[in-house]
Amino acid sequence: MKGFKKFLIVVLSTATVFAVTGCSSKSPSTTATATTIYWWRSNDDAPEATLKAIVNAYNASQTTAPKIKVEVVMKDSRTYEQEVLDALAANQSVPNAPDVISVDGQDLPRFVPQLTAAPDGLFEAKATKANKLGKTSDGYVEALYEPSVAKTVLFRDSNAKTKLYGLPLAVDNLALYINKSLIQKAADSLATSNSQTKNMSREEINLITKKIQAPPQTWTDLVQILPYLTVKNGADITSAGISLGTAANVERSYDILQALMLQTQAQMTNDNLDAATFNQSESGAAASTNPGEAALKFYERFANPNDPIYTWNDKMPNNVDAFMQGQLAMMVNYQNVYRFMVSETPSIKQQINVAALPQVSDPNSPTSANTLKTLAKMKVEAAPSAKGDAKKQAAAWDFISYLGSKQGSSAYLSAMKLSSPLKDVTGKSKFPAFDTQKTFADVWYKGHKAMQVDEIFITLIDDTINGRKSLKDGLDKAAADTTTILQASKSKWAITDGAGN
Repeated sequence: MKGFKKFLIVVLSTATVFAVTGCSSKSPSTTATATTIYWWRSNDDAPEATLKAIVNAYNASQTTAPKIKVEVVMKDSRTYEQEVLDALAANQSVPNAPDVISVDGQDLPRFVPQLTAAPDGLFEAKATKANKLGKTSDGYVEALYEPSVAKTVLFRDSNAKTKLYGLPLAVDNLALYINKSLIQKAADSLATSNSQTKNMSREEINLITKKIQAPPQTWTDLVQILPYLTVKNGADITSAGISLGTAANVERSYDILQALMLQTQAQMTNDNLDAATFNQSESGAAASTNPGEAALKFYERFANPNDPIYTWNDKMPNNVDAFMQGQLAMMVNYQNVYRFMVSETPSIKQQINVAALPQVSDPNSPTSANTLKTLAKMKVEAAPSAKGDAKKQAAAWDFISYLGSKQGSSAYLSAMKLSSPLKDVTGKSKFPAFDTQKTFADVWYKGHKAMQVDEIFITLIDDTINGRKSLKDGLDKAAADTTTILQASKSKWAITDGAGN
């Protein structure tokens, strides 16, 4: 009987302890005190399985309590941006409102007023003793990430201090896509034709064949081989050498023109980022040396029937379709178009080669090192401030800093075959050209309406190629319209390179 009473006391005491502490089979440090954040993503980017794998790896990396639980919320790409804007406007009233969002890097100025900046000590707190740089968050970004990333994500706050507003998982850039079959066909056709006409010696044929088969490193190289790649009858084009010169049927025509302007050393904006200057001549130079005008004139030569390098027109199909259908030897585009093409036309996979974007001067020359340019783009993960919850914002930035790390971005880079935003990480690109170019890929400030600025460039190309405006008048109008947007933009980059870029 005494034993039974003693047993009963132990049982009751244990039950009391469980009742008081609320103990369960789950640890309170990993559940009851966990902070849940929602990561919104568009379904036109990485597969949900890849994003969940990243979240699982992040969960495994957390070694101390309280832990952070991340929920992936996939959104339809057609409504993603509007849903994000609606959620931010409604604060906490939207179910699973986002704590982390993904936005195009060039659109970040539009979102900055609704975002929370990274804590100054975010990276320093996470760095190992050997890797501590003694810098604030913006200092770490400039030290560890590619220059195009630092420009894109660092802004001046209301106190003129530099603050970090997001990090990308990857960076992309414009490069030259080449259809290997059409290149070889052009080389074979040259040899066959000459065997009949005997116009050139064997040595001349071999020299031209080598030029055709070697990816052009400069625009001069490309211009020299275009006559051998283009099949045309007067103004009618059967097979095009490259898709340049028009706007509507050249995907990313505006980005290509902007890249050419950067290559010609055009100053895209003033240093205050409140006026477009890509229409202006170099200081003290004659109007004939206007770099922006030179870039536009060169771009449009490819669609001018009276020009020796005429190879494209507005009657041609969409250039990506033409490339997949074997009607186009070369096109300029970003790395992400590769996934689309091999998904739509699997047979094209064996025919694709990618080379670096041609440059104005020889990229192998030591004097060209500081003039190499292509255009970069990226999606940036950012933390909205709409909820006003400091705990969730801190958790969001902990997760974002993980996404921007070598470990956190690895699965994404592997799935998407993109380049790493980090300086010392090669990335998982299928084609080396993209990794090589990320060091000199550049961006320029387009204010809070970046898409509208791109539309201004489309209008510029259309108006000038069709004779509605002269090159000068078209550029002046485009610059004036862009300036209107820049002057209305409140959030300004913290970094410019002294050329408004």
